[in-house]
Amino acid sequence: MSPIKWLLAIALLACGSLAVSSRVHAAQATDACKQGYVWREAFHGDHVCVKPDVRDQAVVDNRDGPTRRQPGGGPYGQDTCRSGYVWREANPRDHVCVKPEIRDQAATDNRDAHNRVARKQYTF
Repeated sequence: MSPIKWLLAIALLACGSLAVSSRVHAAQATDACKQGYVWREAFHGDHVCVKPDVRDQAVVDNRDGPTRRQPGGGPYGQDTCRSGYVWREANPRDHVCVKPEIRDQAATDNRDAHNRVARKQYTF
């Protein structure tokens, strides 16, 4: 590859990286929740918008989750939940042990997340 083509390729890669980075920052800046909703914060970076009582429940579940694991592990290793509890699965790596109805709520919140984000109104 000629030196000019090499420099052009590097410049294009750098521009692409800047474009992706700016889109990520824009997305993070625009994920405010609609009125009446707050970030769930079930895990670091969890910006799914939920009712405040659901976020409060996530705090309790994060605190108490370890006590709901099967002592000594089980079929799913150290993350195996005691009888009556399941993984919350707010994201694929979320193995906090909760009651089944809490997991159902997390799935519903994830499904409806796009409807709960505040949309900025622009006027020209």
